[in-house]
Amino acid sequence: MRLLLASRSCAVVLMSLGMIATAAGAEYDVVYTGARAIDPETGLDEVRNIGIAGGKIAAVSTDRLKGRRTIDARGLVAAPGFIDLHSHSTTLQTAKYQAKDGVTTRLELEAGAFPVQRWYEQKAGKELLNYGASVSHNKARFYLLNGGDDRAMQLLQSDPLISFRKDIHTALPAEQRDRLIVELERGMKAGAIGIGSGPQYAPGIDRWELLDVTRLSARMRTCVFTHIRYGSLIEPGSTLESIQENVANVAITGGCVHIMHLNSMGMSASPELLKLIHGARDRGLDVSTETYPWGASSDSIRSVIFDPGWEQRWGVGPEDLQSTSTGKRLTREEFDALRSGTGKDGVLMHMNTEETLVALLRDPSMIVVSDAGNLEAGKLSHPRTVGSFARVLGHYVREAGVLTLSDAIAKMSLKPAQRLEAFVPAMKHKGRLQVGADADVVFFDPATVREKATYLDAMQYSEGFQYVMIDGVLVVDRGKLIENVFPGQPLHGQYGE
Repeated sequence: MRLLLASRSCAVVLMSLGMIATAAGAEYDVVYTGARAIDPETGLDEVRNIGIAGGKIAAVSTDRLKGRRTIDARGLVAAPGFIDLHSHSTTLQTAKYQAKDGVTTRLELEAGAFPVQRWYEQKAGKELLNYGASVSHNKARFYLLNGGDDRAMQLLQSDPLISFRKDIHTALPAEQRDRLIVELERGMKAGAIGIGSGPQYAPGIDRWELLDVTRLSARMRTCVFTHIRYGSLIEPGSTLESIQENVANVAITGGCVHIMHLNSMGMSASPELLKLIHGARDRGLDVSTETYPWGASSDSIRSVIFDPGWEQRWGVGPEDLQSTSTGKRLTREEFDALRSGTGKDGVLMHMNTEETLVALLRDPSMIVVSDAGNLEAGKLSHPRTVGSFARVLGHYVREAGVLTLSDAIAKMSLKPAQRLEAFVPAMKHKGRLQVGADADVVFFDPATVREKATYLDAMQYSEGFQYVMIDGVLVVDRGKLIENVFPGQPLHGQYGE
């Protein structure tokens, strides 16, 4: 047996030497020379030459490499492309801004898609960034509440946001509960990345229904990505109760829950609420969370977020709301007028301090996201859409020293990949700067990288990203966007029972 093992070991060594010899003489599609290569999983932080071939990272080496194109990357950091677990953006225009922010994969996991197959089909071959979506709990229940037929589907297709405005307070009849689970399961079998659920935007989702959905996540070995039931500093109906509900559901069912944007739901209490999540994780429960690196959230003035009592729940007042139409802070009279109007007025709600954000970002398990939306010319947009990842690198790493460069990169690449890889097999090849990983790679200048987007002027490209590659295709070259390339690949869940 020992001889057999020794022989096998020798064979592995010889095979490895053969592969190295082959690689040494290979010609790569693109070679980057002299980059500071950072791979959070292995701890690599050294100058390396990087060879790309066939959409994969084929070499990370001190050896001289030969490429059909060679790029001098001295002075640049090479890192895995950033994976955004929380993006509502859908347009090519917004994707360009995100690519200039280092994003190579954007996923719609909170609101989700319904029907899933059609969502993926409509994007095939047309996406700049890698893409994927959960199956939408909210949209599936809206579909059932409106008859579960072609007409209901047409309503959803004609107005993608209708499920967040109509029938939101209606409880799902008991006889339709089983069909809801069937619809969600169908979406997952069509390739959805888990289940997206938003009880705060649909108060008709009672606790029994959410428990059933979490039970499905256990059976299908996937995760519920949830905008939790309440965002509030006061009880009853507090963020604390919402997190406890989700932790209890996971404990009861053996399922999985990822709590979206803890910063905007927990507000000043977020650091204490994070201890709740750690307590659950320490006891083996599959619960996680995320943050975006901004102090303000964004929503519609007529959202349920601003139902009576909102000031006490969120710990802010009208003066903390900023109109996305005018850029001005609101008075009580202006808030009341907008709330009772019919326009599409949105608001930014300035609610978190820098101290709260720093506490969240420093947490070892924290994932960084954007909560991006689509940009609209001539209208204020939240800068999180286009500058979240550069902001982490520029402000929280270089200027404030809150994070090391490797830790920051991990929170934006490796950690989101690891969160999904148990049920999204493709994620095992993303979020890493290693041989065999997908060639989703970013190269940025650590001395200049920063967000330029502001609350008053969000439509500004981030600075510092010189090269961004998706599936081995350059989408940003020498700091400039490449037009008419669509290398984005679909990402699908894979489930077992």
